[in-house]
Amino acid sequence: MVFEDSGAGVAAGRAAGMRVIGIGPRAAAHRPDAVVPDLTRVRVRAGEDGTIQLHVG
Repeated sequence: MVFEDSGAGVAAGRAAGMRVIGIGPRAAAHRPDAVVPDLTRVRVRAGEDGTIQLHVG
């Protein structure tokens, strides 16, 4: 999972085989997997089983 705000960053994330979350309006034009206006919309939490839970929205 990568977070990017530029077209080059989105492309690099995809080339690496990662899921890409676009940050801000410029990133949306490059078709990431999801887009948020800023990082305040992203929450990370440790799961009870040792996993990492990521909430985007």
